[in-house]
Amino acid sequence: MDEITALGDGELTDKAVAGYIAKYATKSAEDSGTVDRSLVCRTCSGRGTVGGRIRELCPDCEGTRQAEPLRDLPVHQHVRQMIRTAWDLGGLPEFADLKLCKWAHMLGFRGHFSTKSRAYSTTLGALRDVRRAWRLAQADAARIRAGHSVPAPDTVLVTESSWAYLASGYRPGEELLANQTRHDINQAQRRKHEGLEPA
Repeated sequence: MDEITALGDGELTDKAVAGYIAKYATKSAEDSGTVDRSLVCRTCSGRGTVGGRIRELCPDCEGTRQAEPLRDLPVHQHVRQMIRTAWDLGGLPEFADLKLCKWAHMLGFRGHFSTKSRAYSTTLGALRDVRRAWRLAQADAARIRAGHSVPAPDTVLVTESSWAYLASGYRPGEELLANQTRHDINQAQRRKHEGLEPA
């Protein structure tokens, strides 16, 4: 987390944290340099123990709850530390509902970083509507600055277009180039036919 405290005085601001999270939230697991598999031991389902009433250490993870030791992951140290942080936080009771251990390989993010759920915060459709309204307001402001009138909201704008004949054939410079090319091709074919050039 050194890159988000590099403000000189060590102060951790909301903006710095948001930027740091956004950097990794918008990347896929592979882009972030992490692994593409869950790190939870399958044998014990991440509990560290197996058995019914008498619990024993899991024979596969030996109680670590990890499918493979975090120290052995083929990732950069910075990514390993983020995975370890997600894993450690996932072991705390107050964060149990976040399932951070299950998603530690994705740096704690479950699935896509943004939501399409109507029940959570906002939807992508609502964000699109806000962006569209902003762009229309910007276009209206530009029309006013240019001295044009702003159409009423219920006005349907129809653009007229027409085709007009401009010209055909080469322009003068292109005509000279085409003639020279035709002449060069004819000369090469004539020399080849007369045996002056190899085939």
